[in-house]
Amino acid sequence: MEKVTITLPVYNGMPFVKDAVESVLGQTYRDFRFLIIDDGSRDGSREYLTSLKDPRLRVIVRENRGLGNTLNQLFTESETEYVARMDSDDVCGPSRLATMMDFLEENSDVVMAGCDQAFLVGAKTLKAAPRPTDHETIRRQLMIKRPGILHPTIVVRREAWARAGGYRLAGAGEDLDFCLRLCDIGRVANIPEVLYYYRLHATSLSNLRRREINFGYDYGVACALARERGDNEPDLNSYREHWEARSVSARIARRFGDLGQRLYRLSLFHRLEGRRLLAAGLMLGAATVQPHTAADHLLKSASRLFRQKDGKVLLPSPPVIRDAKFE
Repeated sequence: MEKVTITLPVYNGMPFVKDAVESVLGQTYRDFRFLIIDDGSRDGSREYLTSLKDPRLRVIVRENRGLGNTLNQLFTESETEYVARMDSDDVCGPSRLATMMDFLEENSDVVMAGCDQAFLVGAKTLKAAPRPTDHETIRRQLMIKRPGILHPTIVVRREAWARAGGYRLAGAGEDLDFCLRLCDIGRVANIPEVLYYYRLHATSLSNLRRREINFGYDYGVACALARERGDNEPDLNSYREHWEARSVSARIARRFGDLGQRLYRLSLFHRLEGRRLLAAGLMLGAATVQPHTAADHLLKSASRLFRQKDGKVLLPSPPVIRDAKFE
């Protein structure tokens, strides 16, 4: 019996979904199931997916229900011990499943594992800052709404998903609450290897869903804090009313945070496109409107660039932009 199902939610995934599918079918780890749900696409994704022929592949086509609902159905329909995530515009490195399955089989106390990623634009990649590998740091970063673990990269023990109650939010922003509840169930970890490629493009750079994501993240943290105190978690509808009534200063601060994140991603995009001056200007803008996040990125970059050998600090080398080979 296969031990892992890799799951792919698709909503208007063209043209990138083809690369996503091919990266899964090309895994060096061959013994897996591949489950895809087309969540009401209207751009040709459904026709492409239903044309695929592979014995490991199953495609479900239905009306649009939102990402959180789709993820829950993917887990429910999966019958394997492990369930792997990915998004329809990203790419798996060829050894992703092999590496992560080896790690999880050797670490029976880990309920969820992620990995490092690189950004992908066209045929160029740029390694992102490394994720923390220990449970405590991962959870601490999630509690301040930072990506301690990268949701599209995770492989989860299916029984842990069931114990956590699955995804509780129907739309965007569902990931933080889910990951924090997994942290309460058992140990979570990251594998310090780039096994996943996150594509930067017009949709991923958009702020259209930021309001929904921000609400989901704030709700997830509020629930985690209530669990820490031994209190009842806030009711979703009551919390939304409270969230909608937050102060003007809190709204302005969040808008600056969203702008800083957008400028940071645009900077990475233009850097990979070779527009270094524009990228530098956008990075400066990101640092201006979101200094705490900029400092965090700089510290992570410094830890990656300043290496030690025989007790001596080596001079930093510039980040390497590579042609996409997904090795």
